[in-house]
Amino acid sequence: MAYTKEDAIRIVVSCAQVFENELANRTLLLILSDKQKRISCVEFAFCGYHYLHLTGLKLLRKDSSANSPDITAAMFYEKCLSHKLSPRDFAFAEDGTTTLKLDVLPYIINKNLSARMVGDYHSLKPRLYTEKLAGGVKGCIGFVASQNGTFVPNTILKEDIRNYSRNTLRVLAVLRKETDAEKYAELTYLAKGINLDLIELPHEYDYLKHPDKDE
Repeated sequence: MAYTKEDAIRIVVSCAQVFENELANRTLLLILSDKQKRISCVEFAFCGYHYLHLTGLKLLRKDSSANSPDITAAMFYEKCLSHKLSPRDFAFAEDGTTTLKLDVLPYIINKNLSARMVGDYHSLKPRLYTEKLAGGVKGCIGFVASQNGTFVPNTILKEDIRNYSRNTLRVLAVLRKETDAEKYAELTYLAKGINLDLIELPHEYDYLKHPDKDE
């Protein structure tokens, strides 16, 4: 589907509201299992200025001689939240990836990322840099490691995660907390047939027994 700039604004403004309500300034903990039932965990952290990278839009410079766009990633996010994003603020990527990202953005932006699998990105796309993927057969979100050991988002792909990842693990559960909170207290996804009380979690997450599930 070909999008106009007005279409793009409608999608990114709508998804920004969801991002703000469900992901911004929050960290997700994904509990994972491999084929041998071994358990591991990964944390994904989100800030408002990450949002631009997920849309595929490119910020514009009014002055072609300037070295940087007129607005920053943080300003772009605030414009989306305040419904003030203008067609003059952005362009579509020349390689066509913007359309693909806009297709899948509403599917990915939610309190558990629609993530059913997590894997390491295996670099099939030479122009794409990311490290870890989370998602499913319809699309996935890419993350890079931050200095504090969590992963932060840097791209979205309209691809089956299994085609672009290795060491793919099943997502058993997703929990959420405010980034500055000490512990996870909200369960946003639990795979069918899974009981967290019966899983041998890493020691630092022993407190997760009997969390309040948010369906």
